[in-house]
Amino acid sequence: MTSPLVKRFQVSLDRNKLLGVATSGFVLGLATVVALLPPKPPPNPEYAAAATLTYSNPPPTATETGRTLFEQGRTSISSPESLLTEQVVFDVVTELDIKNIERFVKKVEIKLPKKENDPPIIQIKFTDNREERAVRALELLLEAMVAQSRTVNTSRLRAQIAALEIRLAGAKEELQTAEQQFYQFMSRQGSSLVAAQDGSLFTAISTSQQQQRDLRFQLEGVTAQIDSIVGQLGLNPSQAALASALSADPIIANLRAQILQVETQLALRSRELRPEHPIMADLLKQKATFDQLLRERADEVVGTDGVFRAQVSEIRRDSSLDVTRQQLANQLVNLQTQKDGLTKQLTLAQQTEQQLRRDYERFPNQQLDKERLQQQLTLKKNFHDFLQAKLVDAQSAEAEAVGSLTIAQPPLAQLVPSTYSPPPGPLIIMSAGVVVAILAGAGVILVLGILDPHLYTAGEIRAVFGDRDVLVLGELPILNAPPYPEDLPLIQGSNAVYGDQYERFRSTLRRVAGPQGKVVLMTSVEENEGKSLTSYNLAIASAHAGQRTLLIEADLRSRSRVSSLNLAVDLDAVAEPLSYYGAAQSCTVLAPDVANLYVIPSAGPQRNAAMLLESSELLRLLQDARVRYDLVILDTPPLDHCNDALLLQPLTDGMVITTRPGVTQKKPLGMMLEQLLDAEIPIFGGVINGSEDVVATEPTPPGRDRTFLPTAPAAAPLPPDVPTPLARPRT
Repeated sequence: MTSPLVKRFQVSLDRNKLLGVATSGFVLGLATVVALLPPKPPPNPEYAAAATLTYSNPPPTATETGRTLFEQGRTSISSPESLLTEQVVFDVVTELDIKNIERFVKKVEIKLPKKENDPPIIQIKFTDNREERAVRALELLLEAMVAQSRTVNTSRLRAQIAALEIRLAGAKEELQTAEQQFYQFMSRQGSSLVAAQDGSLFTAISTSQQQQRDLRFQLEGVTAQIDSIVGQLGLNPSQAALASALSADPIIANLRAQILQVETQLALRSRELRPEHPIMADLLKQKATFDQLLRERADEVVGTDGVFRAQVSEIRRDSSLDVTRQQLANQLVNLQTQKDGLTKQLTLAQQTEQQLRRDYERFPNQQLDKERLQQQLTLKKNFHDFLQAKLVDAQSAEAEAVGSLTIAQPPLAQLVPSTYSPPPGPLIIMSAGVVVAILAGAGVILVLGILDPHLYTAGEIRAVFGDRDVLVLGELPILNAPPYPEDLPLIQGSNAVYGDQYERFRSTLRRVAGPQGKVVLMTSVEENEGKSLTSYNLAIASAHAGQRTLLIEADLRSRSRVSSLNLAVDLDAVAEPLSYYGAAQSCTVLAPDVANLYVIPSAGPQRNAAMLLESSELLRLLQDARVRYDLVILDTPPLDHCNDALLLQPLTDGMVITTRPGVTQKKPLGMMLEQLLDAEIPIFGGVINGSEDVVATEPTPPGRDRTFLPTAPAAAPLPPDVPTPLARPRT
C-alpha cells in the first residue's frame, strides 16, 4: 500500500515537474554565481587593547547618606550594559569621529566578576585594525565609565534630594493641618477641660442646684399667698387683673352709673307704659347706647380687640370691685408676676445645670480627643523633623559624592592572532549547489502535493468516511479501458477477473441494506468519480449472483451509456420522455450479454430534468420496479451538479456515495456527508472506485472470455412485455 505522502509526491511530480526543475535550476544558477565570484582577500590584522577597572575605596564621609550611596553605586554595576551606556558610547564615538556606532559597540568586550569571592576587577577589551586607535578608544572608554559612575552617584543624590523636598513639603502641610486642628479644639473645648480639671465645673453644678432649691422655696411661698388671695377674692390672677383694670377706670364707672339710672327709670316706667311707648323706646335706646359705649371702653382699657362684645353683664360685674377688693386684686396680680419671674429663673437654673452636667459627662471624650490630636501633632512634627534631617544629610552628601570605579591598569595593545580560513573552492560550492537544488525542487513539489485538496489514496478517503461514521462498502479496482472510448469498462472480457471485488461490494451492500433495501441510489459528490461505472458493474455483479436486477439511468441531463452493454438508444425517448417512462414495459430492455440484467436507458439529455424526476410516470415506474425486481439501481447525477439525486432519494431505500482517488476532494466530500447526515438522509455507505491497492484475485486464463462467471446461474425468464434487446451496431 502506497503511503499518502509518497502518493501525493508522485502525483505532484507528474503535474509540477516543470516548476520543480525551474526551482532546481534557479538554485543551481545561484550556486554557479557564488562559485564564480572571486574570493575575498584576507582581512587586515587586528589589535586588541585591554585594561582593567576596579572598585574604588570608600572616601571618608561625614554623612550616612554618602556611605550608603557609595555602596549602592558599587552594587549597581551588575552587567556590561550598566557600564557601556548610550552616553558613554556617544562621548567616545564623538571624540573619535566614528560613524558606525553598532560596529563600535560590537568591538567592546566587558567581563565582570562572576562570583562574590572573585577579585573586584572589571576587564575591558577593544579590538581595532589600528593599534593607536584601539588604545585611544579604550582610554576614552575608561574615562567615560569612571565619570559616568560619579555622575550616576550624583544624579541619585539629586533624585533623593528632589524626592525629600517633595515629601517634606507634604509633611509640612500635614503638620500645619494637625496644629490648626489642635488649636481649634483647644479654643473651643479648652475652657471646659480646664474647668473640669480644676474642679470649678463641679462647684458650678452644686451652686446651680442650691440656687434651684432657693427658687423653689420662694416659689412655694408666693404660690401659697396667691392661693390665699384667690380664695378670699374668688378670682384667679388673670380675672383679678382684668377686674382691677376695669374698676379703676372712671369712665367705666360713669357709664355704669348712667346705665343704672336708665335701668331705674325703665323699671319705674314699665309699670305705667308699654314697651312701644316713645318714652320706653327712648330709654331702651339710651341703654343700648350706654352698653355699646361700655363695651368699647372696656376694649380700650383691656386691649382685647372686642372680646367684651355682648358681655355687658360681665363688664359691669368685673368693674364693680370696691377699694378693699381692688387692693387684693392688685396684690394678686403682683404675686402672679413674681411667681412667673421665679419660674423662669428656676427653668434657667435647671437648663444651666443640665448644660454643666453635659460638659462634665463629655470631659473623658474631650480628654481623649485632646490626647489623640496631640499625638497626631507629635507624630507629624517628628516625621517633619526626620525628613528635614534627611534632606540636610543628603544636601551635605552631594558635596562628598565620588565615583565607584577607578582605573587599575591602563590600556595595552596586542596583535590578535589571525583566524582567517580560505573560502571553499568552486567545485565544492557547485556540488553543494547541486544537492541544495535537488532538495529545493523536491521540496517545492512536495509542498504543492501537500497543498493539493484532492484525496489520492484509499486510506485518505476511508479517513473522511470514518470521521463521519459512514461505512466503506468496498474498494474497487482500476479496470482496463474498453475498445470504444465512449463505453464504460465493465467486468467482462479482460476485466472479468475483478468480478470478485464487485461481488464482495454487492454482498456487503446487501448485508447493510437488509431484505427491505431493494432500491439503491448511486451518486457521487463530483463528476468523473466513476459513479456510472460502479452502477453498471454493481448491476452486472448482482445479475451474476442470480438476482433479477434493474439498472435505471436517472441522469437525465446526460446521454445514455447503454452502448457499453451493446444496447441501442431509443431516439424517440428524448422527444417524448413522459410517454417513454409511462410505458414501463417498452422502456425496459434486457442486456444481451448478461443474464438477469434489465436496463432503462436515459431519455436525456433533457432541459426539464427535475420535472421528469417528479412526474407521476416515473413514480409509477419505480413502484412497479420495486415489485418486479430483486434489486433496483438508480444512476443519478453528481450532488454538486444538481439536486436530482435528492429529488429521487425519498423513492429509494438508501444512498451509496461513490469516490475515486485523485478526483475526490476532501472538503467537498466532508461537507456533503455532513449535510446529508444532518438532513437524516439514509446512507448505506461509500465506495472507493479506482483504487490502486486492489488487485485481481486470480489471473485470467489465456484464450478464455470471462464475460459470464462460471458460477452464474441461468438467465431468468423475461418479465412480461419486456422487449427483445437490440444490439448496438459498432462502427
